[in-house]
Amino acid sequence: MGRTWNGNKPRDIRDFERWLRKGATVYVINRLEHAGDARLWNHPETWSSYTVTGKHPLLGDWQINSSSAEYFLKWHGTVYDTQPRGIPHHSSSGPRVAGPLPEEVFEMTMKEIQYAADEAEDRANADLKAGRRKRTSWF
Repeated sequence: MGRTWNGNKPRDIRDFERWLRKGATVYVINRLEHAGDARLWNHPETWSSYTVTGKHPLLGDWQINSSSAEYFLKWHGTVYDTQPRGIPHHSSSGPRVAGPLPEEVFEMTMKEIQYAADEAEDRANADLKAGRRKRTSWF
């Protein structure tokens, strides 16, 4: 791998900001333990790429999407200048299976899901007939 910068070290933050230029691409590794059910994918890690969009018009700091480079580095931890090898991209599909997924992954069968959706729709229609306000959120 090429250069790496760690968000916990002030020296790395300064070096990262000096290295940046408009259009530069940086890569981060995402850990799936906090991104839902990681058992559905073969790899516990994926990578994402981000492009430097330019400098902030007032402050002059480098911007990656809509955040400053310093905040980006602190938020993502370790940042790389080359694409990680052996790790799939975050938008690549999970494994293709020839049969159904394991039963413990899902808590409800398709009939139970359809029944719950029908009940929710019936309750919403009854609320509209009764003149109650339409629900705008799940809470």
